[in-house]
Amino acid sequence: MTSFDAIWKEELNKVNEALSDYLDFKIQQASNVGEWHIQFYTNLKEYLMRGGKRLRPILVVVGYKSVKSTIELEYLYRAAISIEILHNGSLLHDDLIDHDETRRGGKTFHVTYRDLFFEQTKNVEKAIDLGTTMAILGGDLLLNMGAQAISDSALPPDLARICLKQYQDAFQSLANGVLLEMTMIDWDDVTPEIYLEMIRLKTAILFEKSLVMGAILAGGTETQISALEDFGVKVGQAFQIQDDILGSFGDEKVTGKSAGGDIREGKKTMLVLNAYNLADADQKKTLDNLLGRHGMTDTEVDNVRDVFIECGALDATKKMMLDLLSEGQQSLDTADPPLAPKYKEFLLALSEFLVKRDY
Repeated sequence: MTSFDAIWKEELNKVNEALSDYLDFKIQQASNVGEWHIQFYTNLKEYLMRGGKRLRPILVVVGYKSVKSTIELEYLYRAAISIEILHNGSLLHDDLIDHDETRRGGKTFHVTYRDLFFEQTKNVEKAIDLGTTMAILGGDLLLNMGAQAISDSALPPDLARICLKQYQDAFQSLANGVLLEMTMIDWDDVTPEIYLEMIRLKTAILFEKSLVMGAILAGGTETQISALEDFGVKVGQAFQIQDDILGSFGDEKVTGKSAGGDIREGKKTMLVLNAYNLADADQKKTLDNLLGRHGMTDTEVDNVRDVFIECGALDATKKMMLDLLSEGQQSLDTADPPLAPKYKEFLLALSEFLVKRDY
């Protein structure tokens, strides 16, 4: 087992244990209200625990250990799961916004309750409304619960205040990123710069804030925190661009997502933006006619992919992704004092994996 694998396995186990324990604590609190609440919080726990890489809480811990080798906080892992709970709260809402039926091999939260209410009422419209309501409430509770995980971590008051500020800033940026993504759908003049800002707010922010939170808890210097912050932003953006590439060129059997799904939806990904900048008139006409068109055939999806390749958009997007990766990796060298070599190497290996993965 490599050093990367060993660290990942160790931290994943500790994070999952802390997450499960805290959710059990919340279920116990809910038992004071009634059986319905016990079921609701138990379903929230099932949603969170059924899968996920736990990347964000692991980054909190690695951010801490890259600055201070000895853990001096009793509830570091409880504080670390705050960002994971925030992430999952946003997923409950995302599933609802996107009308997704499944998440990590199981039903999405609104579908769980939609189906439950339909069994009870046999009324489709009412079941959909109630499922929607429960997903909104579940997401809201998780978003608040993430902040509670920090306040329940017995941190020194000054550290708790700073961490809560990081959490609140992450929450606001995430919501702003989703809002920007939604409004971009109808924009004709979306630029690569606007897109990079959107994915910074929507995706990279949780990478950034996880690392910063860990470094702050460890008493990191200004340059250590800045180095981890820049790494989180650049690698988070590169991570999302790789998602864009996989969304159009990924192997459905590997990614678990519909092949060409982004093309069928007409998403304004970096691939699309680069394509419109590089394509000739005929290629732009193909994009105009096909992107996001209802009922696209597999052949038409392939035609769009061909444009991405032939005009150079795929190569340009890959270059942008790798440039961001390199810039993020180099930022780790600016920390003073230097980051702990063991955890710096972990972050470098993790960034390579995230950006070069095929799922």
